[in-house]
Amino acid sequence: MGSSDLQEWLDIVAPKLGVSSEIVDAVSSAVLDRVRDVAHDVVRPGAPLTAFLVGLAAGQAVQGDGSGTQADPSEVAAAVVKRLLVVDELVENWRQNGSGDAEVELQ
Repeated sequence: MGSSDLQEWLDIVAPKLGVSSEIVDAVSSAVLDRVRDVAHDVVRPGAPLTAFLVGLAAGQAVQGDGSGTQADPSEVAAAVVKRLLVVDELVENWRQNGSGDAEVELQ
């Protein structure tokens, strides 16, 4: 998977998950660097889970009301599950078509 495939994938997934491409562009390199470090220096399965935890922590830290209070964990978990289902559908579409968008909406 080349860098153009990665960019295409991110361009598809980010808006479907309600994430600004500006944020993705700003943090992608750093996330990939950290995930690589975890995979090579700690334990391979820890890499994606670490990326998940970083994203989750960031989401909890930045609340819509600006108060900085953490969201209810069950609400956060439900939001994560919804987004994982979107990713599942997008991955399946990617597998079947090699690239491209899918008619997937965040419910």
